[in-house]
Amino acid sequence: MISIRPILLAAIVLLCGCKKLFPDYKTRTSYFRNPVAGSAPDSLLTCVTYNIQLGFRDGQDPWDAAQSGGSAAQLDSIARVLSRVKPDIICLQEVPRNRSNSATQDFTEQLAARLHMNYAFGAHAHNEPRGVQPPKGEWGNAILTRFTINSIENHENEYVSKWRRRSILAAEILVGSRPVRVYSLHFDPLPTAAATAATYFQERQNEAQLILGDFNMFEVPELPSTNYADVLNTFSPPFISIDRIYFSVGRFKPRSVDFIPHSVGVSDHPAVYCRLAWQ
Repeated sequence: MISIRPILLAAIVLLCGCKKLFPDYKTRTSYFRNPVAGSAPDSLLTCVTYNIQLGFRDGQDPWDAAQSGGSAAQLDSIARVLSRVKPDIICLQEVPRNRSNSATQDFTEQLAARLHMNYAFGAHAHNEPRGVQPPKGEWGNAILTRFTINSIENHENEYVSKWRRRSILAAEILVGSRPVRVYSLHFDPLPTAAATAATYFQERQNEAQLILGDFNMFEVPELPSTNYADVLNTFSPPFISIDRIYFSVGRFKPRSVDFIPHSVGVSDHPAVYCRLAWQ
């Protein structure tokens, strides 16, 4: 007679193993910390978006497990780029966490410490499928700021497959006495990505919002111009970049926009920054 108990135990072990291999998307890593006291705001708000290519320099391949990045020297280089414009809010994309080919496992924390900023991180997914090339570990978006972070949400925006999914990291940041909703995003270039995100943003359209990231698009018509303005298109001639910054109409007025010098090379993307005044 076959014993049922060993079979049940084996099934439980197998299911537990599957849970570890394919964790629920809702349990993906997201957190925020405020290690520094929130600063008083200046008359202008300086915002940056920067895709840092998982801490690898331009010309390297962060998806090749045989290559190594995320060194302390690379962290120093990224910090130098960002500090050139004295930023108040930084939105980062392709941020590594606990990746097997990164010399720095707590990349967000180390970069925030170099810049003396508070920080939030939200992973897209836990990248540990068996038998595929990408290195093990997580990657996602981050928000760094010299202000206090009140709360965050890591919102699923795109789900193509178990290992191909993208989230939007949202943080409520207290700028002086004013709460601002800041979003850091990195779209997978899918036809529905911007439309899905636009619906999510408009749930809080009555709040002051800043939307920064790698849109993988040169225009985002899905964001209605009655509610959102594209910083890159408010100056003549307009800036051409897939790394973009949007703000709530009636809340801010753009004063300048530019690329941070020497940001390409440190990553394969330029760092885009703007200065905004309150309205």
